[in-house]
Amino acid sequence: MGKNTFSITIPEKIVEEFHLENEDEVTVSIKDQKIVIEPKKKAPGNQTLSLRWFLIPTMVISLLFLGYLFYTDKTQIALVGAYSIANFVLSFGVLSGVFSFLLFFIKGKRAQVTTKSKDIYWRNFPTILLSFIVILVFALLVFFKVIGLVFIGATFDRCTATLLFFVFVGLVNYFMIYSALSITPAKLTNLLIFVIIGGVLLAMITNKDYQWWQFNFSFLGTIEAKSSWQFNLTLMFSSLLMVALIDGLFVELQKAIPHSKQLTILRVLLTLTALDLGAVGLFPYTETGPFQGVHNQVAGYLVYLIVILIVGIKWLLPNVTKEFLSISYMIAATLVVVVVLFQWTSYLSLTAFELLSFMLAFSWIVLLLQNLQKMAQNINNTFEVKVKLASEKQEEQE
Repeated sequence: MGKNTFSITIPEKIVEEFHLENEDEVTVSIKDQKIVIEPKKKAPGNQTLSLRWFLIPTMVISLLFLGYLFYTDKTQIALVGAYSIANFVLSFGVLSGVFSFLLFFIKGKRAQVTTKSKDIYWRNFPTILLSFIVILVFALLVFFKVIGLVFIGATFDRCTATLLFFVFVGLVNYFMIYSALSITPAKLTNLLIFVIIGGVLLAMITNKDYQWWQFNFSFLGTIEAKSSWQFNLTLMFSSLLMVALIDGLFVELQKAIPHSKQLTILRVLLTLTALDLGAVGLFPYTETGPFQGVHNQVAGYLVYLIVILIVGIKWLLPNVTKEFLSISYMIAATLVVVVVLFQWTSYLSLTAFELLSFMLAFSWIVLLLQNLQKMAQNINNTFEVKVKLASEKQEEQE
């Protein structure tokens, strides 16, 4: 007698997701103590598609760049500067990257290519696109700043300049195509972290007054600061990104847990928190004018909202883990200590108080969003199946 044969029943949602048909073959493997079932005929991955398609826009824009160089009769092109490879990449390269992102995001939404963007809603697309443009431009600016310091005064002939332009624009298009194909709510959280931390750090670095910390954290957004627009825009942009992320997460959660008052209240509180964060940037600190004191008011509301969320999270979030509750209460206790040290003992300066409060509150928000993502994924993408012994008749047929 041969070995017993077992079978499992695959849920209909998985069959539809992977376009499986009767008699289609799948592979079963063991990875890290997990059973992994995969279609034998796999669709091309996001990396493969990115590598396959990035050459087309890169070739087109590079040929236009070369034609422009001959048209203007330029024989030597600087690496960085007013009329340089860096400037052309920051203009034409970014433009082609945006076009690539748009094209493949639309293809993904229409199910013309395999993508994870089906969980991203059109109403959130403008914010997401702007986020990736900001990240791309920021990364290119930093990259060419470093390159310019290393290769001071470097210039190249037309062919070499075009080749370098081709490489840089190719990387831009690959990044944007891959991002459009692989964007998920989890990556949106990482995007939020990058935007808010990167923007705040950039505002700190580019501030004309290197002793800004002797005033307060909000000084970065005042008219006295050189790059106040960066700080304020970062907060407003992070607010929009957070709203988009909350929207996507709760749509998925409320599909699995409909008519939940707790989830509705949590969604409203988180959305208000995000909008209040944007208001902190929209109304910078000022001691005169029609908006005098508004900054402090909205900043105070932000603290109240965070406290309400932390205190009420046990009731608002179904099936919250003990670990997350413990961390939440620890952060709440630390916030109370920080307030006492600042207001009652004057041990902490205003800058230290604002920085610590911001970091603690932001860290908790990120942890909460990650927990919501995990909950949505477990609810919507976890299935229970039974392993059954195949009948003798089926064994004989096999």
